[in-house]
Amino acid sequence: MENDRVSLEDLTQGQWLELRYQMEPRNFKRLVERARNAGIDVPACVGVKNYAPKIKFSTLSETARYVRSQDIEAVKTFNRRCENWSIFVTAELRSQARMSFPHNPKRSKGATPLSESINGNVRYDKKYKVEVRSLGFSFARHGVMLHYGASSGHGGYIGSKWRDRFGNIRTTNPASFGKMGQGNRKAVHWFNPVLRKHLPTLADIAAEYCMDMSLNLAGLFLEE
Repeated sequence: MENDRVSLEDLTQGQWLELRYQMEPRNFKRLVERARNAGIDVPACVGVKNYAPKIKFSTLSETARYVRSQDIEAVKTFNRRCENWSIFVTAELRSQARMSFPHNPKRSKGATPLSESINGNVRYDKKYKVEVRSLGFSFARHGVMLHYGASSGHGGYIGSKWRDRFGNIRTTNPASFGKMGQGNRKAVHWFNPVLRKHLPTLADIAAEYCMDMSLNLAGLFLEE
């Protein structure tokens, strides 16, 4: 188990994502289990098909949330402003994706354009179901790879083994190691700048609604 710690504990979020998208699913699942058994934290984003970062609204207590829920008009205003923020930022993310990655049907091989895969998600508190508790975004996994500049022939430093659609075992070409973000596949940080631009507005919305409310941004940004 100590060997697992030595080989896995230093993996970055980007390297975990690289493994997630290149390894055969069942083998990746075993890798995650080994890491967790060794006491190594595995980024939450690697456990889903599409990447879905989110912003959580942190509050002091459930009692405070209940008290706020009694002011119906204030809650409605807060929810509406959050929903409008989500719609606006989602539209800008789609626009940024269209400008950064023009769709090429021949090269995409039937894959959905990144811009069309981007969606905003508004979730309400589970207990009272009246107040927005988180705002998230989901997009196709190739949005993460484009962020890092990874693709065929432009791998990271790990290398991996996976099974193709015909059942054949494939491995990362050693010639591609360390080429992620180089050549024609430059890393394009299309997601983080848009969020950083608009987060101050969301922070103001939260503060105007409740001075004790804060934004939990853990796991929101793609590692740069």
